[in-house]
Amino acid sequence: MIPARSILVLQGLLVLISFSDAFDPISATIGLGIAAGVGVKWKDQIADYTLCKFYECCRKPYLKSDVEGLKLNLTQHLFGQHIVQDVLVNAIGAHFDTIELSRKPLVMSFHGTSGTGKNYVSDFVAAALFEKGIESNFVYKFTATNTDKDLADKVKETVKKCEYSLFIFDEIEKMPMGVFDSIVSLLDHHSYLKGYDFSKAIFIFLSNSAGAEIAKKLKSLMDAGRYRDETELEDFQYIAQLGAYNVQGGLHRSKLIDSHVIDHFVPFLPLEPRHVEMCIKKEFMLRSCPNEASDEDVRKIIKDAMTYDDTKKFSNNGCKRISKKVESYCYQQKMKSQH
Repeated sequence: MIPARSILVLQGLLVLISFSDAFDPISATIGLGIAAGVGVKWKDQIADYTLCKFYECCRKPYLKSDVEGLKLNLTQHLFGQHIVQDVLVNAIGAHFDTIELSRKPLVMSFHGTSGTGKNYVSDFVAAALFEKGIESNFVYKFTATNTDKDLADKVKETVKKCEYSLFIFDEIEKMPMGVFDSIVSLLDHHSYLKGYDFSKAIFIFLSNSAGAEIAKKLKSLMDAGRYRDETELEDFQYIAQLGAYNVQGGLHRSKLIDSHVIDHFVPFLPLEPRHVEMCIKKEFMLRSCPNEASDEDVRKIIKDAMTYDDTKKFSNNGCKRISKKVESYCYQQKMKSQH
């Protein structure tokens, strides 16, 4: 039970909030300062009743570790990526199972051609970790336009706000060579600086590098009689690592790879036409089309949206163009039904 003195502080905070046009971080900081005056013993409880009712806090219920939810999302919405499902669920599950004993952040590098689901999966990870998912204040997504030499300072500033933060670096092959060298020490074992603990954070790097090489390897394995679902991480892991190291961009000759701080190189396999068809049917389920799409309609969309890669076996663009193609189809059906 909160003591009377704390209740007075609580009321003061609520008054402060009521006179604000919008509850913002500055008000939050003032509120925490008042709460701190009550004593550490009641600080968290007061935060639950005030600050954290209006502003996302680095604590439950805003923080989650919903590994089962992640597994379900991957099973229901990701096609053709059995290796990704296995690696991701085990890696994140293990990270959170021993989170308080963690000695380094979880670092993963996703590799594969465009449209195979790398960004899609990153969103699922965010949804499993935070109540607000990818919109959480503790999810930070970097691209070539907002990643610079001050990266280490940005990471430290972010972790200071929430040590469970998720960092996503998209299309790293377009980033300057060596840009990640400044954060290598932050991703290593015992990555603790005074006032900062990086060991509970997760870092994900997304790249199209090694996509063509992964596709050629998969084709050779299938041509030799292996079923796609029988392939394993070991069949592609070295290809992904080598591709990341040698392709021009953020990981080219990077200390991130030389220092072995990347825990998992995760290959995203190229999609076959049957997987693209699954994407199309899933997209139809998410939209309210006037008429259900026939098999012929699906084949037309595949023909219009998909091109083949150099192997002549896999989609060159995965499911990347599917959403707008289905959207256009549904709009056409809507217009027809109105005339």
